[in-house]
Amino acid sequence: MDEVGDLNKNLIGIFEWGAVLVAAVIIGWMVIRAVRRRVANPPAEMTGFGFSLKQIEAMYERGELTAEEYKALKRRKAEQAARTAEKYLAGPGRKGPNFPKK
Repeated sequence: MDEVGDLNKNLIGIFEWGAVLVAAVIIGWMVIRAVRRRVANPPAEMTGFGFSLKQIEAMYERGELTAEEYKALKRRKAEQAARTAEKYLAGPGRKGPNFPKK
């Protein structure tokens, strides 16, 4: 009877540690997934340029931006759009991913 009790204790210990291991793997997977999402889609505050072209134009019209600031921001926004287009519209044999096929 003593051997059966020891066996049950060992099995319970194995299942407990197995559950801990499974929980650690699931939590680790969730953390990695969240980090990958954050890196792939950083918030506008992290990119340093979270204004749309319409917002920039509206700020200029309200007098919140000088002509020089407006031109610089507009140029910067155009450069950002060009980099994005180059990244996503690259053809076969070129660097950059294509849009996903449906």
